[in-house]
Amino acid sequence: MSLRSRLLGPALLVVGVGALGLAGTVSSGFVPSSSAPDGIAFVTPSPVSSLATPALLAAGSVLLVGGTAAAGGTDASARAALVAPALSTVAAFAFGVGLFLAPASVPETATNPAAQAALLSELPALHVAGAVVGSAVAPVVQATVTEDTPALLAGSILLLAAVAVGASHPLSLVTGGVGGAAAVGLLWAVDPDRWRP
Repeated sequence: MSLRSRLLGPALLVVGVGALGLAGTVSSGFVPSSSAPDGIAFVTPSPVSSLATPALLAAGSVLLVGGTAAAGGTDASARAALVAPALSTVAAFAFGVGLFLAPASVPETATNPAAQAALLSELPALHVAGAVVGSAVAPVVQATVTEDTPALLAGSILLLAAVAVGASHPLSLVTGGVGGAAAVGLLWAVDPDRWRP
């Protein structure tokens, strides 16, 4: 493995983790509330939460996948890049139960039936769909470059499903897509051996 990969991989991982951490600080989520009828309240810490969160989730997950490939000295794989949408989805749900907003209350929030219902109905359209649209850019690009048809189909299906789920929040879809595309663009620039045709 070259010295360049040894330096590039950890740097990309740090940037990816930083993007996910920043997403956590601005992400909307549920926290326990004694004044709410269901014992749970939806909190939006920033007026740009619905725009910034999907973009940061998508970019962070794509950079983690790219950084892992670079750090391991392996070729970037479209099938490995399919992990990016899963990472962004897990992070979005973790932030949705208040991982950053109220860390000590996460078990209480996660077991609240009203929060569970809202997480499955509201959060996917608000943050998850945009994050999946953006992070699915990586496997689609990689599958196109490597001519991996099954991965291309899987990535395309993820994109279409996320667009359908998030249709009521088009700005979230756009910002998520921009975040994912920007992360892939960065990988094309700094790691051309793995990301360019």
